[in-house]
Amino acid sequence: MVVADTVVGLAVVAIFYALLALGMNIKYGHTGLLDFGHVGFYLVGAYTAALLVLPPESGGPDTVYLFGLDLPGRVGGLLGFLPPSVTGLVGWLLAILAATVLAGIVGAFVALPTLRLREDYLAITVLGVSVIFQRVVQAESWLANGPDALRGEINRPMAELFPLDGSTLGGAVAFMFISGAVWAVCAWALGRTLETGPDDVAADGARADGSGDGRSTFVSRLHALVTFGADRTLGERGGSAGPLGTLAGIGRDRHVGSALIAGTVAGVVGGVLAITLPMGMLVWGTVVSVFTWLVALVWLARFGAGFDATDYLATLALGAAYMAALAPMYFLSELALWLPLTALAFAAVIGATLYLSRNWPRFAEKPFRYGTFAGLWFGFIWYLPIQMLDAVLGLNLGTAANVVFDSTVWMLSFDGDPTIGYSRFMLFFFGALLFVALYFMELTVNSPFGRVLRAVRNDEEVVNSLGKDPFMFKIQSMALGSALGGLAGALATMYYQVLVFTMFSPQVTFIALLMMFLGGLANNRAMIVGAFLFWAFQTATVELAGFVAPGLRENIQAFRFVVMGILFLALLYYRPQGIMGEPGRTEMGGSE
Repeated sequence: MVVADTVVGLAVVAIFYALLALGMNIKYGHTGLLDFGHVGFYLVGAYTAALLVLPPESGGPDTVYLFGLDLPGRVGGLLGFLPPSVTGLVGWLLAILAATVLAGIVGAFVALPTLRLREDYLAITVLGVSVIFQRVVQAESWLANGPDALRGEINRPMAELFPLDGSTLGGAVAFMFISGAVWAVCAWALGRTLETGPDDVAADGARADGSGDGRSTFVSRLHALVTFGADRTLGERGGSAGPLGTLAGIGRDRHVGSALIAGTVAGVVGGVLAITLPMGMLVWGTVVSVFTWLVALVWLARFGAGFDATDYLATLALGAAYMAALAPMYFLSELALWLPLTALAFAAVIGATLYLSRNWPRFAEKPFRYGTFAGLWFGFIWYLPIQMLDAVLGLNLGTAANVVFDSTVWMLSFDGDPTIGYSRFMLFFFGALLFVALYFMELTVNSPFGRVLRAVRNDEEVVNSLGKDPFMFKIQSMALGSALGGLAGALATMYYQVLVFTMFSPQVTFIALLMMFLGGLANNRAMIVGAFLFWAFQTATVELAGFVAPGLRENIQAFRFVVMGILFLALLYYRPQGIMGEPGRTEMGGSE
């Protein structure tokens, strides 16, 4: 399997866990409410969505549940003029919305009696409430099939259309929306890099001291190109606003307007190419995929502000050294050989890393960025060179080239002709919901309401003295964070299609907490970073376990939690604010 497929699968799971962590961040990061029962609202959202999309009788005589509303079918009956795939998607969207709202309402009601408590007492009490939810689902067979799995016709929306190619009108339209959405998000992300950077580089490429910066000039021109000139028309970059300048300020982000226009144009171009040219989907899918890689490189360059060739080579050497330490596991089959050799190699590399961090000025001045780039190089080596290793060693250059191409054009699946598989659709669908949720949460926490939440976190007495009731703001924070947990649960239902009460153990709450601390408290975008890092580690350890004997795989996968704990303790010691930190205190690529 192409490694891009593995990464896409990882990203899909990471997205709804990012939503779960985002809800926890609203409660604890912004308001200071430590909620160990967050998984309870994840459960409410998951089971609500399942009951709303299930038909009245589904899953056979061994599957019993309170009701099945069959929203996709009911919407199809009301909107019979639309294709079943569209009405199915609308039904799922209604179920997701209802699950989100209900989880928020439940969160508010749970908050009423529990918020009189503080800190640890609050956390333990809400943990008890979540366990009650789980035990009710387990014990009451009439509600959601009790201790057995709730299964049945939890059919994913539009699944019957996939895989999609550009030869049909439906495939071209789907490709138009998907490619347009990806292009719009990337254009917006590229525009964000034009804001004043960590070295005071302004959008026009001029530094604070008046000197020019070639990198920012390149990014500025690239942004003008990928937005098809809309950034200039909307007056986003200096000077007076153009005739459509009001569109540039959609929401509170001045780059949203040009991104929407660019996404619309790119989507139309992609749809037309897909339906008119035999290889149109492949051509435009390649263009869009390469554009996403370019944006990723620009963000990495911004993060590595102040790095030179020596820094990049040093971090590459570190990443390659950690990958080379795994070589005994890959090439040797005898446990008695590869285990001590792998342990010895890792001990040597870790020792060298510690020595450099204390004795080499470059590393000592920028330890966080050095560690981050070493990890990124490690991931890149696994993503591409390692996947080509067998082909290169066998001198099969054609296969190696295919691996490079298939891994680069991640938007498309290559099981034969280039298509869009359902995993890509879920990635784009979940990603769109995450983007919308994140956008509105950013508006919320940057509003006066969000400032009051942080004031409640810092000192309730000050909020009281200003005539505002901290208790009401806490209830609203609990409702908002719980609603996001319910949204994550609804997406989990769509992904797994089967629900078991054991999926909602308290461990899920602590995973969300771990993601929050990894990314950085009170930083909404950091929740995405934390979720992706956690699931990247999970996926990497599963991949590594595949190299050992079947009898040892379970032990290896259990040992990863020990390694994760050690890494987490190291993060708390060296960077207690998390990878990104709270906005306004730690900026990307800033001082360490």
